[in-house]
Amino acid sequence: MEQQTAVLDRSAIRDDRIVPKGKDEIDALTGVRGAAAVIVIAYHSYPAADFPYGISHLVARGYLAVDIFFVLSGFVMALTYGSMFRNRVTLPSFFTFLMRRVARLYPLYITFLALRIAYSLAVYGSLQVPGGWFAMNLPMPVKDIIANIFMIQSWGVAKAVTTPTWSISTEWGAYFVFPFIVGGILFRRTAYAMLSLLAAATLIIAAGALTGYDGMHHNGALDAYDGRTFIPMLRCLGGFTFGLLTYRLYQWPPARRCAASGIGWAVLAYLMLGLLLHLPDQLIYPAFPLLVLCLACDRGALARVFSCKPLMQLGVLSYTIYVIHNVWIGLIHWLIKHLPSTMPTVVAQTMSAVFLIASLYAVGHVLHHWVEVPGRSIVRRLGDRTVAWLRPQAQPRALSRG
Repeated sequence: MEQQTAVLDRSAIRDDRIVPKGKDEIDALTGVRGAAAVIVIAYHSYPAADFPYGISHLVARGYLAVDIFFVLSGFVMALTYGSMFRNRVTLPSFFTFLMRRVARLYPLYITFLALRIAYSLAVYGSLQVPGGWFAMNLPMPVKDIIANIFMIQSWGVAKAVTTPTWSISTEWGAYFVFPFIVGGILFRRTAYAMLSLLAAATLIIAAGALTGYDGMHHNGALDAYDGRTFIPMLRCLGGFTFGLLTYRLYQWPPARRCAASGIGWAVLAYLMLGLLLHLPDQLIYPAFPLLVLCLACDRGALARVFSCKPLMQLGVLSYTIYVIHNVWIGLIHWLIKHLPSTMPTVVAQTMSAVFLIASLYAVGHVLHHWVEVPGRSIVRRLGDRTVAWLRPQAQPRALSRG
């Protein structure tokens, strides 16, 4: 376990940048994370019709950017933690992994949740406030709050207090599965990987099919977001498994050479063409793991595009702005509605977009450096101390892979 922990430390995600062991930062993957965050924010904040032709098609399917997050998450977990579970899953390694993920997700998450609870109670005296800015409107306040505190709301349990956190809850669920499947997917025979590929595809197809029967509004087959059903979890697990498989392919030198040869532009062209032609979500989906694979090779013009400094900065702050951006939507809609009465529509829309980007970046920067980073350090120290206490008591037998 000591050797595995050392590998983990050298392969850390330094300052939210994706860094494989013994290599430079994979700038393009940090950048694509920033691009995906921008697409999600645009999708939630503006009607797609407000954008020029082509871009409007991208924004209209902006919910699919979350699937890029899922695939990227699986890839990064395999890159960073896969070797910990190559042979077996022990209690110390399992706990170390989960505490590292808690350290990454929880400080900002719980701070923002606490602020919304405090605001709702202080201003309205209730957690059932329809239409109140920053306030909550929870159908079952006690159940919903408890589920959200433990990040299990989107396991078919409850409503997400802050809407975007449904995906964080599903990723938290995927982290519990990860240690028991990653060894087989990365290090066993090819047949095991092929079965995993079939399982991942089945999960994505099932999620897309089931949205037609859940009685909710969806902008596309994979627009599954309400954690009171189990469909979002299927969507996440499918994408996460695709990410693990993408990393296995990345480890194969012929695949890396092929991915670095310029086919990333073809993948991106297929993705944009699929959006323009309104192809079904399930047909567009294969572009996501292929794009991650190509950008992971970090070579060529496409990698340089996604490695530009603005996207890199957004990639570093992507988790923060993703969690908090939902509370900006009402204000942006108000600006879009009222500013055109005092200035040309194009100017009003440009000003609202600049305000959205600048304010989210500023607030995100503050929260990242004053909440996320110090909170992460505190949780990691607590986790390391607990693992140090667990290790001498750990039994030599491994936990079952199930």
